[in-house]
Amino acid sequence: VVETARTSNNNMLRVWGGGVYEDDRFYDLCDEAGILIWQDFMFACAMFPGDSAFLNNVKQEAIDNVKRLRNHPSIAMWCGNNEILAAWKSWGWEEAEKAKSNENADKIWQAYVDIFHKVLPEVVKEYDSQRSYWASSPSSGEGVLADLVNGDEHYWGVWWGKEPFATYATHLARFMSEYGFQSFPEIATVRKYALPEDYDIFSEVMKSHQRSSIGNGTIEYYLLQEYKKPKDFESFLYVNQVLQAEGIKFGLEGHRRAMPYNMGSLYWQINDVWPVASWSSTDCYQNWKALQYYVKKGFAPVLVSPYIDDLKLKVGIVNDQLEPITAQLRLKIVDFDGKVLWEEKSVVELPANSSDDYFNVNRQEFESEFGRKTEKVVFVAELVKAGQILSGNTFYFKPFKALKIEKPTVEYTITKADGGFDINLSTDKLAKNVYLQIGDEDGFFSDNYFDMLPGEKITIHLKTDISEEKLNDVLTLRTLDDAF
Repeated sequence: VVETARTSNNNMLRVWGGGVYEDDRFYDLCDEAGILIWQDFMFACAMFPGDSAFLNNVKQEAIDNVKRLRNHPSIAMWCGNNEILAAWKSWGWEEAEKAKSNENADKIWQAYVDIFHKVLPEVVKEYDSQRSYWASSPSSGEGVLADLVNGDEHYWGVWWGKEPFATYATHLARFMSEYGFQSFPEIATVRKYALPEDYDIFSEVMKSHQRSSIGNGTIEYYLLQEYKKPKDFESFLYVNQVLQAEGIKFGLEGHRRAMPYNMGSLYWQINDVWPVASWSSTDCYQNWKALQYYVKKGFAPVLVSPYIDDLKLKVGIVNDQLEPITAQLRLKIVDFDGKVLWEEKSVVELPANSSDDYFNVNRQEFESEFGRKTEKVVFVAELVKAGQILSGNTFYFKPFKALKIEKPTVEYTITKADGGFDINLSTDKLAKNVYLQIGDEDGFFSDNYFDMLPGEKITIHLKTDISEEKLNDVLTLRTLDDAF
């Protein structure tokens, strides 16, 4: 998990209050990798007793763990609990208890105050006074619900509220500490717990490996907003992973563009503890889903990000480095056969630790310049310095199901390289979400689920111990058009 976070440009992990305090080795690895830890105390989504015996137990457990972990430089902060304040104040818990007994409701709330406003902050103050304590996530302060102006926010309008992915970029708080969307693991993982006769997302086996009450139906609902119905079960898994990645991309890029108003983006979640459909970006075997590859690009120190803001088409650039950058911003509209319909180049000065827009036009007027054929083109943005692409990104004006994409011819060659093989790819037409697989063999692709522009050549490194003969037997390549 820590190595995945490091190589994916994550600089913080949250140890969730519904889990466990991790062992020392985890914190050692985070220290070495430069990964900050948002450390919850182990309280989540429940009310707790307030008797003296329980409070003393809570205090001693907190002392033990604060003393154990306080010398780790990776510990960024201590958080009292996950979502208990929100549950009591806005999920109807308080009203339900008051309907039974005002006296009991008052006792339950007093126990909350005793644990999270007294015992835990006093332990942190005494044993780790240089670190901050945050009583509950999300909140705007001690006992104050999240208000988007102060503190942190958990946003589940996407998923539970079935709001469109685009709202990730507009529902902004000072720190987005939880948001997410589900996907199934890849077919190689599913084969370890399901038989071919179970290959339906609503089969008993697939439903038993889904712990959200609205899970599989919600995945299907969102998928059909953006894509046509996949042709088979394996294709559904593939498209679902792309859906999750594209959806969370709205969030993490929108949050970064909103700097300095928003200064944190922690998606839910990085890992799984069993083979399951979930909000994770890696499965329980540490296989990267499409989302993890998107995260690596989306959290890179420098990000170029095209987006729609009402009637405007904009390009934001985020520079998280602590030094300014002078670079060239290259923008172009390309059709799916590779013809450049429009392009513009400009020199941009990016201050250190900054976010701003460097392209801003009326969307409708801009689209009219290339005949409004938005279903046949892609907007490409690249930030280039000294011939090196610091960041590249693509933007499509229509959902995938409305794009006029023809099947590309993607060719590849394989060459032996240190630690595995290089796979050299080229394509004659737009190749959407190129997906490389090696069956049930072990290996790791340096990139996957990526778009290739017509005429583009890309080299992907596969880290693996299998032979070249075996690789030729098991390597498969898919593009998104093939899933329908």
